Amino acid sequence: MNMYKVCFADDEPIIFKVLNALVDWADVGCQIVGTATDGVEALSLYEKEKPDFIIIDIKMPLMDGLSCVKYIREKDKRVKIVLLTASDSFESAQEALNLGANGYLLKPVSRESINKIVSKITAELNQETSRAEESSSGSEELLLQKELQRLYGASMNAEENTAWLNHSRLIQGKYGLIDISFRWNIQEKPGDTEVLSEIFSEYIRRAGIKIYARFISANNRIIYAVSPMKENTLDFLRNYHKDIPPDLKYSIYLLQEAGGNISPQALCSSLKANKIHSFYHSENHMDIFLKGIKEEDSPLPINEIKNIVSGALQELSITKVSDFLRDIFSCAQEELRSPGQLQGFCYNMIMQLKIHMKDLGLLQSAEELDKIGIERFLSIECAEELLKYTLSCIIKYLEDLEKREEFAGNKSIVLKANAYAMENYRDPKLSLESAADYVGLSKNYFIRLYGKETGISFWTYITGLRIERAKLLLRSTQLSMMDICAQIGYDDVSYFSRKFKLEVGISPRKYRDGKENI
Repeated sequence: MNMYKVCFADDEPIIFKVLNALVDWADVGCQIVGTATDGVEALSLYEKEKPDFIIIDIKMPLMDGLSCVKYIREKDKRVKIVLLTASDSFESAQEALNLGANGYLLKPVSRESINKIVSKITAELNQETSRAEESSSGSEELLLQKELQRLYGASMNAEENTAWLNHSRLIQGKYGLIDISFRWNIQEKPGDTEVLSEIFSEYIRRAGIKIYARFISANNRIIYAVSPMKENTLDFLRNYHKDIPPDLKYSIYLLQEAGGNISPQALCSSLKANKIHSFYHSENHMDIFLKGIKEEDSPLPINEIKNIVSGALQELSITKVSDFLRDIFSCAQEELRSPGQLQGFCYNMIMQLKIHMKDLGLLQSAEELDKIGIERFLSIECAEELLKYTLSCIIKYLEDLEKREEFAGNKSIVLKANAYAMENYRDPKLSLESAADYVGLSKNYFIRLYGKETGISFWTYITGLRIERAKLLLRSTQLSMMDICAQIGYDDVSYFSRKFKLEVGISPRKYRDGKENI
């Protein structure tokens, strides 16, 4: 049995012992051939050993892990790379995957998480080795397979040069293409990928189409190079559609001939569009290759999330959130927005909800804010499932809040008043009358109730919000005192200065200069 070479790179040597102890490397067919404690040493180790599998920490001295991945990927598309990170950040995870990492692990690394990803990586290595051994290096099938892999890579990276396609076997040989996208992890269990490939290969052959090569990607796709297809091939394939097991969730896209009137750039863009299109269709779907998509020139309206989740907490209602999200998803489908944009948007919505809950004192503990997994959002391969999952998370939080004692009687009124204050403290016209009217009480009764339940006046709570905001602006911006006043609800700079000194102990200018007492 071939032993795959494995390298570790981390600036904390104790991590090497942890990784070594959590996995029976010899049992999974791997041999640890070296370790590195910084980015430069990691590249030197890579050049020396040419490993099959590398685990790299994102944060290292001299050169960070992301830079290492970019450098290695430019030279080697074959090696499997997994990044270690202590940050549960959607942006970090997305950047790692975009640069070509095959996965990532969160610190502290658990036995379950590392064994799961090692099993996935070794299964991919085994499949690649088996396919390489089945054909000689000079065979047409292997050369076509490499071109399919390269074509797939170009479709995932808009900056990659596609000029090679003009002289490729795919275009010169006028092969047809069949692109199949699946809406679940087809590599979750060893052997699943090959079984699925055989099911669809038989399906294609029954339609009288000859298969010359296939490429199975790491993100749930199989791309076939086939004989040129006729005009009625799509209808012909639909006749055999019923023979595919109904529990398989997939989309199929056909291109009659790669060497037709489609340019290399358009071909790559079409492959990208196919994948995005399949994300938005929960039902099994069959179509011709889609036209390329336009570049995403505007972000989704993340700035609107705060107001939406604030309203949901005030009303304990999912209706506005649901309507808002459905509009976002409908617009994203029409524009063929990338799955990553929607996944990030939904993740941000849950984060904003919990941050708002924290600001209102509604989290049971500080740790609750961190219990949001990026991996779950990134793993969802269907827009409908992503929408359902996001709404179910929000509904669960709202239902949990309704059951809490804080929402009984007067407590719910206080929380509603606090939410109102957080949304309106920047308005100089904010008043006790408007707050009382918002919670449905008379002014005098509201004043007594709020003081009894909280031990402070409602106006003291508003002042606290304004002063905390002022402290942030004083230290993080160069705004004038007048501009700061405008952002926190004060009309008079002199009044603001007196109020600030009364609350903080020093003037705003001294606070900005860092002269507060410690």
